[in-house]
Amino acid sequence: MVTRRRWSHSWMLAMVFLVQGTTTIRITGVRVPERVEAGGEGQLECSWQEELDHMYSIKWYQGAHEFYRYTPTAHDPVQIFDPPTLDVDKEKSWGGIVRVANVSLAAEGPFHCEVSADGPTFHTASDSSIMTVVDIPEGAPVISGVRSQYLVDDLVDLTCTSRRSRPPPDLSFTINTQQVLAEWVEPQTDVVDEEGLTTSSLRMQFSLMPGLLRHGEVRVRCVSEIPGIYRQESYDVLTTRQPYHASVLGGGATPGIRPSLVSVSQVIVLALLLSLPHL
Repeated sequence: MVTRRRWSHSWMLAMVFLVQGTTTIRITGVRVPERVEAGGEGQLECSWQEELDHMYSIKWYQGAHEFYRYTPTAHDPVQIFDPPTLDVDKEKSWGGIVRVANVSLAAEGPFHCEVSADGPTFHTASDSSIMTVVDIPEGAPVISGVRSQYLVDDLVDLTCTSRRSRPPPDLSFTINTQQVLAEWVEPQTDVVDEEGLTTSSLRMQFSLMPGLLRHGEVRVRCVSEIPGIYRQESYDVLTTRQPYHASVLGGGATPGIRPSLVSVSQVIVLALLLSLPHL
């Protein structure tokens, strides 16, 4: 008799846990933009399954700060709590979907969705996803160190710089559209300033071998890239050709020769002599 009562009690407990397990609300997905540009916008989505429970409210948190609440039974179902790191578009937010704009760098990190059930269970489920905020570089990368003219076998020393971004971009060089040899390039340097933004530099050194020249020139390209978000390129030309200067008399181009002051004076004197009346 005692054994039968113990079995009956255990069976009742098991049934209670089974029923509770099938009535609890649960989150099926939390989606946030994987990467958002600083100052940009995006959409947060939280989905759930009620089963036998009924949803009472949905809340969104960034860290410990609640910034959005949806309570369908309330007089004003959507409430916004002015987050300091982004703006919430109340007109485009409803249920578990939240439209955000003016996303700042400080918004980077985990975003939590919390779904609470109505009575009698009052069960609460939560889950999170991480959003990365990207601040793209200030303008295209800059190639420095280019000389006005080179000779064959000269040492070429160039640096490509991409200014103030987060995260730092990947920098790379090409010569005449071909990837450069690894031994020509030093490791990329990344310097972080007080605002958390990184200035990145990549240095390349090589000998200007004849095989690199195309009609006396070498075309150098630097690429700055944050995959999926940003890509910019800069070009420059290394030349072995002599600089050309305009001729004073002919109006053409004479390589390597500058106008002579003596020649100009002679022209002026000749013009005066020709203008004198013949005796």
